[in-house]
Amino acid sequence: MFSDTNKAQGINENANPQPIDPYESTLSDDEIRKLVSQWIRTYSVYYKEIKTGQDISFDYWVGKHRTDNRTNTGDDSQVVDNLTFEAIETFLPIATRANPEALVQADVSEQAQELARDIKIALTNWADTQKFRRKLAKMTRGWLLNRMGALKLAWNPITKTIDCSVVNTKKMVFDKDGYVDEAGIFRGDYEGEKKLATADKLIEMFPKKSKEIMEKAMNKEGTKLEYYEWWYRGTDILFTLEDVILGKFKNPHWNWDITGVEPTEEIKDEETQVVLREASAGQEAQEGINHLKERTSPYRYLCIFNTGEQPHDNTSLILQNVSQQDLINRRERQIEENVKRMNNGLVVSGTSFTEEQASQAASALGRGVAIRVPNGDVSKAVLRLPTPNLPSDVFNSLKDARQELRNIFGTAGSTADSIKSEETVRGKVKVSQMDSSRIGGGITEYIEQVADSIYNLVVQFMFVHYEDEHFITSAGEISGMRLIALKNQRFIGLKTLDITVKEGTLIPKDPLTQRNEAIDLWSANAIDPRTLFKKLDFPNPDEATNQLILWQMFQKGQIQPQMYLPTFQVGGQATQMQPNAQNGQPVQGNEGNAVNPVGQEQPQPAPVPTSPEAVQAESNQLLRSAPQG
Repeated sequence: MFSDTNKAQGINENANPQPIDPYESTLSDDEIRKLVSQWIRTYSVYYKEIKTGQDISFDYWVGKHRTDNRTNTGDDSQVVDNLTFEAIETFLPIATRANPEALVQADVSEQAQELARDIKIALTNWADTQKFRRKLAKMTRGWLLNRMGALKLAWNPITKTIDCSVVNTKKMVFDKDGYVDEAGIFRGDYEGEKKLATADKLIEMFPKKSKEIMEKAMNKEGTKLEYYEWWYRGTDILFTLEDVILGKFKNPHWNWDITGVEPTEEIKDEETQVVLREASAGQEAQEGINHLKERTSPYRYLCIFNTGEQPHDNTSLILQNVSQQDLINRRERQIEENVKRMNNGLVVSGTSFTEEQASQAASALGRGVAIRVPNGDVSKAVLRLPTPNLPSDVFNSLKDARQELRNIFGTAGSTADSIKSEETVRGKVKVSQMDSSRIGGGITEYIEQVADSIYNLVVQFMFVHYEDEHFITSAGEISGMRLIALKNQRFIGLKTLDITVKEGTLIPKDPLTQRNEAIDLWSANAIDPRTLFKKLDFPNPDEATNQLILWQMFQKGQIQPQMYLPTFQVGGQATQMQPNAQNGQPVQGNEGNAVNPVGQEQPQPAPVPTSPEAVQAESNQLLRSAPQG
């Protein structure tokens, strides 16, 4: 069931594996050529409008904004206040602050529960090694710029690992009538990715097509060729190089059913003694076991502003803010032009200056250099014309446009200007929480769904490709180090396995809010002191907890002052306190001897330790004897 014969082998052009096709696609070469030609032709018409929006988004992100010819005075350096870049790069860290936490549920049996715990640890380890959080951020940036973000999983047969990569959707081809559902799965007939590889690499991947590849490369092995990787209805994976079909396979990330095979006998030709048919022991039909309910491609997409009528979003945050960004730039240029006129508004007398001298005088004054009047009265030879001040509405318009752009991105309360304008701490927290609600509820929820789908796809890869044991080291705070071994045969007999992302894992929380929550939980006696100190970012929570316990024991009279503070002294000597024989409370005796209420002399107890080592030893002993919980 889990052997190599029940699935096609993974193709990874970066690892250069040798393709094996025991389960070759049933599509003929002619059918594939007709389909691919139609796919590319149909998508190219649809993509024209999408590409225009992608180019605008990229230009506004990097600062290549549209210029206003009405304010262009011939100076190539146009004033640009690139608030779009600020908003995007403020938005991304808020939306992808942490790795999404996986929740794994399985059968009630002890074996299934142990497997669920191991899978959770494996997914956490995988997310950490793959830098999953940073890839989610990169995918989100791709969604902002290209109206669609994409992640792809691939099995690396060399390293035996599940690799995750961010795909540029500008290099992909989609069924124009398809769409991306809530789980980030593309619902259409086909998805294609345009790739580049040198001829010798392609020959390593597809050795049976070496002749056709060399013809396309004009017999130069270093020539880079453009080819496509197609996924058709989640069932077939196709590789094409123009009109050459490089390979066609069944989905390699699916455990296909095994059909029954009747036993055969060996037959030889009597004259040549050549074996015409080899003997076979036969094979029973078996059903392939998979985690996913349906066959899908290894791509997962982020789309949010989509009506379901096309693959890409109908709009984007950047496109919605183009007019605001243009307005901000126009207002900045108005202010700049007004400042220029304030410096260079000058009238000179024709009797004192020639036309050339007048131009030189204006240029010199603009640079702050003194000028010499050849003759006559200086006040009559040169006159500076005052420029009227811009009305306050211009500055208010600029301020409103900047605020509105940040509001649309959901970053209005996370910038330095917004926080600076709030005078109270509560106000600063409130504006930041408004951003968290805007991004967390509107954007982060979709990112969590994509992460959820990716985690389920990772487990599907485990079902198919973990034929050998994969070892993972678990470092728990309580249980210590533990070695976990995962193999696909452990999934046999498993009735249910549900994997999801903990809701709210990616919702941003500012440090001040987290500290306030920790104080509230501590006041409600809902968390222990060690967890409290961790949430408060104490440098050594264990030492702080130890000091708190000592302080509480000292308040109850269970320890002496020297055990809480070894340097505690009275009159230059350490105070010796002894417990009362009746109630255990410390009382001070005459000349260091303890006395009872009736004045009967008691045997003098052992002296109180004063050295730091002795105090620490007695403190540890008391802590071990103190009630737990």
